[in-house]
Amino acid sequence: MTEIRTLQPHDPLPGGHSVVLMRRFEEDAPDRLMLEIIVTNPDKSEETIRAVRPDGAPMSWEEATEAASQRAREEGLKRIWRVDRTAGRREQEVLQHGGDRSVNMQGLEDSDLEDGEHGPDMRDHRVNEAPRRF
Repeated sequence: MTEIRTLQPHDPLPGGHSVVLMRRFEEDAPDRLMLEIIVTNPDKSEETIRAVRPDGAPMSWEEATEAASQRAREEGLKRIWRVDRTAGRREQEVLQHGGDRSVNMQGLEDSDLEDGEHGPDMRDHRVNEAPRRF
C-alpha cells in the first residue's frame, strides 16, 4: 500500500526521488484546472505527466491518486505527495471569479522592504522604455 501525504497549498515540493500529484490552474485557460503527476528522478531530472484517461478526458482526483501511486510503486517508492495549488485563499477568490486574477489586486504587493527592494509600480515613469526617435 502506498502512503499518501498531503501538502498545504503553498508548501514546497519534496526534494529527491519522489512522485507528486498536483492540482493547479491551466496555463492557457486560467478558468480551468488540471492535474499532473510530477516524477523527480534520482538524477534530479523531472518528468511531468498530465493526468488524463486513455480517451483524453481528465482523471478525477481519486483516479489520479491511484495513477500516481502506481507510478510510485514502479519507481520503488513507498509514498506519494499530493498538493492542491488551487486550495489557497487567494486561489479560491480567483476560482470564484472565473479565473480572473485581477480580482482584489489592491491587496497584492511585490515589494520586499526587509531587503530594501520596492516592487514595480504602474506609476513608475519610463523604467523600461527604450529611447524614442522620431
